[in-house]
Amino acid sequence: MTEAHEPGPDRLWGESWYFDFAAMDGSVGGFVRVGDYPRLGRRSFWAYLTTGPRAVGCTVERPLSGDRGAPWGTADPSLRFLVEPSAGGWHLAADGAEFALDLTWRAQTAGYAYERGKRLEQPGWAVGTVRVDGACLPVNGPGQRDQSWGIRDWGRLGWSWCAGWLSDGTRYQATLLDARGRIPPDGYLLAPGGPPEPVQDVAVEAHAMRINDTLLEFTDVGHVTVDLPASAGGPSRLVRAMTLVRAGGTLHGVGWRERNVPVRGSR
Repeated sequence: MTEAHEPGPDRLWGESWYFDFAAMDGSVGGFVRVGDYPRLGRRSFWAYLTTGPRAVGCTVERPLSGDRGAPWGTADPSLRFLVEPSAGGWHLAADGAEFALDLTWRAQTAGYAYERGKRLEQPGWAVGTVRVDGACLPVNGPGQRDQSWGIRDWGRLGWSWCAGWLSDGTRYQATLLDARGRIPPDGYLLAPGGPPEPVQDVAVEAHAMRINDTLLEFTDVGHVTVDLPASAGGPSRLVRAMTLVRAGGTLHGVGWRERNVPVRGSR
């Protein structure tokens, strides 16, 4: 599923499409995002890269008009951006000050539709190149695609999210909202060749997350922080980290995790 949905009546009804990616050794990674608020008439484009302590990228907000489906792009002077379907996957391209990316992102399994929310998550693999401060770096590693739609008030609820790849081929993804247990977590554990195991229980620690009975230990190797103003569904601060992962004492891997923190007292 990639098609845009019919907007609901709420002014903060939104829909977004994410693609993220990481080199298998965590040396470089990044993400792109297209986010719509149809009732506000706004679309945002995100493109960010991280390598070591260096993080580059930008967000551009533009008026929204016409067909909301892919391809998505802008030729804004500060960010030239294109996400389009390609043979067997997606072509991701962005070019801004001090950075660029040109990747092919291919799905590895069918998308996983959340049981309790309007969201689709899909593990994939990205191959291509990125440029940071003039240095061209190869990417050949796991990625994640998600599409979500509904009322998206980033300034109301925080959340923790993660997705990634483990060295035995397992893929994982989980989302936990800061709702004091009133809203169950969602996501999956996907072992090679098996069906997805729905997430029933999530516990979040500073540098770890337990998904069902699997403990994932994180070592963050890159960070990107995006501050969302009230006009874009905030105010909130989204901190995303590319992270090296260990599980079960023998497995290792790489992925992304994020933490959304609403900015209280600003509304």
